[in-house]
Amino acid sequence: MAPAHLQAQLQLPDLAGQLAYSSERFQSKILSDQGFQKVILFAFSEGQELKTHTTPIDALLLVLEGECSFTFPEEGLEKTLKTGQIIQIPAKVPHSLKALSDFKMVLIK
Repeated sequence: MAPAHLQAQLQLPDLAGQLAYSSERFQSKILSDQGFQKVILFAFSEGQELKTHTTPIDALLLVLEGECSFTFPEEGLEKTLKTGQIIQIPAKVPHSLKALSDFKMVLIK
């Protein structure tokens, strides 16, 4: 059997369960901030959105629950992202998203 300190490290959390939906506004929680990398959990109720913005570094978006419309408006590209899908977001490229259903994601940047 593994030592207690190792067992504690191997306890894998239910990511989606760490954040509840709110009809008021989307919710976010920083899961990890190592300085060189940040991991953020988001929960959007259906219809909530992130307006067009950029990120200074490349990022990965992983869909945990639901669906969203993800748009690169300057390129005229729109994609529906669903549970289990991942998309790379290039640095300095404008993008936005809108929850098509209750939607949870992890952003790694």
